[in-house]
Amino acid sequence: MIMKFKTKIDNFGRIVIPKKIRDEFGISKSSEIEINTTDNDEIIIKPGTSKPFIKNKDGVLVVCSEPVGPLEDILEGDREERIRKILRDIEI
Repeated sequence: MIMKFKTKIDNFGRIVIPKKIRDEFGISKSSEIEINTTDNDEIIIKPGTSKPFIKNKDGVLVVCSEPVGPLEDILEGDREERIRKILRDIEI
């Protein structure tokens, strides 16, 4: 959905993202946003990815989120759990 709005910058340098856009992109009071500039003198504002969401990428549903901790720790914990399960299933 393409939307176009005009807004003004207030005395503190803030802009208001219109409610329709905030609702469309799931942006709430404490949401993080990403602000980038381009070589074409453009400012790009994107919703942050702090909340998990699902998007369709080439016909495949992809969950987009950030790890809840260091990735190495998560993988190690998962690996240890799988090893425990395998050893439980093997009768010695």
